[in-house]
Amino acid sequence: MSAVAPRRTGGGLSGLTGSQVPLLVVAAVLMGLAIAVVTGAVPWFSPPPPPPSTDGLVPVPTVGRRVMAYARVTRDDIWDTRNGRLAVVYLPPESVTPEMLTRVQDVVGRVLSHDKQPGYVFTEADFLPKGSRDGLVGGIPPGQRAMRIPAERVQGLHGLHLGDRFDLVATLPIDAGRNGASPSMGFSGPYGQQMALEARLSNWQKQATVRVLVQNGLIVQPMGPRVEEQVQNSLGQGASVRTRAIQEAVIAVAPEEVARLTEAMVVQALITAVPRSGQPEEDVVDTPDLQPLSPFSTLGGPADDGAFRTVETIMGRTREMAAVPRR
Repeated sequence: MSAVAPRRTGGGLSGLTGSQVPLLVVAAVLMGLAIAVVTGAVPWFSPPPPPPSTDGLVPVPTVGRRVMAYARVTRDDIWDTRNGRLAVVYLPPESVTPEMLTRVQDVVGRVLSHDKQPGYVFTEADFLPKGSRDGLVGGIPPGQRAMRIPAERVQGLHGLHLGDRFDLVATLPIDAGRNGASPSMGFSGPYGQQMALEARLSNWQKQATVRVLVQNGLIVQPMGPRVEEQVQNSLGQGASVRTRAIQEAVIAVAPEEVARLTEAMVVQALITAVPRSGQPEEDVVDTPDLQPLSPFSTLGGPADDGAFRTVETIMGRTREMAAVPRR
């Protein structure tokens, strides 16, 4: 038997049993975590802070999602889906103005007069009068009518917003020199040349009739796209539905203006929208029409208030029109 003991192989953990190794690993992890906490590398784990106190504050309903104009407010519109509760904002009593609606029953069921973004409180100015129907008809003022106007029929409606006021003016050109008419209209007599001179000076031969179709109209729905469906019939495929996008605006006009505006669009007159001032001190003054000048009238005056009148002279088989002074 050798007097030299055999050399041991392996590390220092060879003397540990199988149950002691996990305990040593856990102790090492805890020690490392304690060192990290002490040095500030890992902060202490603490529960989240409690929500701020709402004692003494007034809950005011707000918009939970975007609501379009002329839509009826429902409970889903004031619901906070993120937190699973009503969308409210807590304000101090001194910050709550008389215009704010603080009760849910004062908001739900009312029809909005304009678009409403999330996070804003409700006021009475946000709604149409009580009892208004939802939809486009709710935005038509009492006593007026609404018409859809395509963009290619009326110029100047682009850029107008909901509630803006405007006038509609139709222009039809007049060419008095057509069909063989001469500047003097064939007048004879000593005043015939004077009539021809006044006609040229006032540009009587080429003028335009400017007619105001709509006074103080209202934008009910601004210019925007709308999808229109058209049904087409063919022998091979039968009936098919096709869609096309059109640009149009919805305006409110007086009942007596509906026929004039429809007539102007049918005869393809040049219709132009003239916006009115949006400032509060704007006076509602009607836009005047423009009638063509007549060689028998004074400049800008009516035809029966002119300086000349016509007299028909007959000499045998010759009939002529002569211009004579009224006085």
